[in-house]
Amino acid sequence: MSMIRLKKDADVVYVYDGSFDGFLCCVYESVYGGEFPLQITAALTQETLLPVREIATDMEKARRVLASIPRKISSRALELTQCVFLSCLEEREVKLLRALLRGYREGGRLYASLGDADIAALLAAERHLLSEAHLLKGFVRFADYGGDLVGTITPKNFVLPFLANHFAARYDNENWLLFDKTHQAALIHENRRVRLISAAHVDMPELSEEEARYRSLWKHFYDTVAIEARINPRCRMTHMPKRYWENMLEVRDLL
Repeated sequence: MSMIRLKKDADVVYVYDGSFDGFLCCVYESVYGGEFPLQITAALTQETLLPVREIATDMEKARRVLASIPRKISSRALELTQCVFLSCLEEREVKLLRALLRGYREGGRLYASLGDADIAALLAAERHLLSEAHLLKGFVRFADYGGDLVGTITPKNFVLPFLANHFAARYDNENWLLFDKTHQAALIHENRRVRLISAAHVDMPELSEEEARYRSLWKHFYDTVAIEARINPRCRMTHMPKRYWENMLEVRDLL
């Protein structure tokens, strides 16, 4: 990327396809167009009086930007950008763009500046995503549907890419599907290979008698081993946040 000389904030909204390559094309247009958009969005949720610019995804432009980030800023800048792009950080595209443009001017030292407000916001979003991915490695519940394992999650961040290797290693010999209801996507593992697909909905077959029996046995075991005098709802919610309960057999009836 050439020397960055931006004009003042431009009264324009960038609309792109929602992909990471599409976002990189937004970075390209901002740099070479000499403007900083007020908003970058994958879809306009409401009408706006501002000019709207459709940013087409051009793989060559995306590759150029992708290669420029570790070369002109740092490998950490690319890692953080890729991670935060999958987070639930509000206005993440604009915040990522602002940091990248500063990085092109200031170099990699910017991304090591933990006290910088722009970088601090990105680091907080990264921690939130990685923490949620870590928790879900323990909170995911699979059910047996005719020999295949199926689980559902409703995360705030798009964590499926961070769960793929964990569950592929843990259930290496099984066929399984993990459906992200929030982001309408799913991981599918079959023949020891895992792939990520778009999935607006997953139709679950009826539970087999055996699966229903195992669910009943697990719930009975969970309730039996609990020590009534030591039940602490506040502590439980600290270690197992309530927003995960709807997909956890043992506690979802407490909602």
